[in-house]
Amino acid sequence: MSVSLRSVFEGTTDRCAVDIDRTTAVVAAMLGLDAIWWLLLYGGHVPMPGRQWLLVTAEIPMAAPGAMERGVFHVGTLEAVAGYTAMWGVMMWAMMQPAMMRFTREYTAAYRGSAIGAARALASFLVSYYAVWLITACVPLLYNAVLPGGIYGVTREYTHFVVGGVLVLTGIYQLSRFKRSFLRTCCANVPSHQDGVLLAIREGLYHGVRCILTCFGVFFLVMIAFGEMNHVWMVALTGIVTIERLPSWGEEIAVGIGLVSLVAGAIVLVVRPALPIAFAL
Repeated sequence: MSVSLRSVFEGTTDRCAVDIDRTTAVVAAMLGLDAIWWLLLYGGHVPMPGRQWLLVTAEIPMAAPGAMERGVFHVGTLEAVAGYTAMWGVMMWAMMQPAMMRFTREYTAAYRGSAIGAARALASFLVSYYAVWLITACVPLLYNAVLPGGIYGVTREYTHFVVGGVLVLTGIYQLSRFKRSFLRTCCANVPSHQDGVLLAIREGLYHGVRCILTCFGVFFLVMIAFGEMNHVWMVALTGIVTIERLPSWGEEIAVGIGLVSLVAGAIVLVVRPALPIAFAL
């Protein structure tokens, strides 16, 4: 049986056709945004207050625990704090974007209205959600202000105690009912809605707070103790917060991570192995 070239090409075209609906567009947009955040970070295109002083005078690597906070406090200006906040915000957006992929897709799919209305609601939701994570820059700055010698000083002086301690605390937090209740809520299905701008902003703020409480141990204990500008740990922690939001067995992943964190913390405290943390160039 002979097959015409025309029929072959037409069949190939049909098989390669992709239906771009609103949820597909959202997933593509989220991936594109995440690529932008990571490129900004990896390329050093975000403010890094005190960078020159850290690298040249203090000879502290940017990936060291508390290095960025030490740079901000050395500069000591509101402009430095604002620059650090922008850097922190981009970093948290990059790390949370993959975890948010499923929720934003379902938020858009559950919207009952036009595509323009859905886009407006999603944009409003994301702006307020991003704002919540931007504000969390105050957490590491507060740590640095109250700890003797700042995050860098206390972690360098008591490395095994600090690292082991935060791993144990993170493990306890991962296993707590408090954490797991927020994780279940975060992964719940989105009900049908027709949010306007104000309602979408409120939902973004609400969801942002839930995300912070869900990820507190991972981002505000482990990441700070290991160095928030360490790209290896950034990728690893991004993977953790993403997979624990899987709808079917994400909670089991969270519990497993908690157990591993507890064991790892105990080993660091008791055995005191060499740790892959550099405090000097």
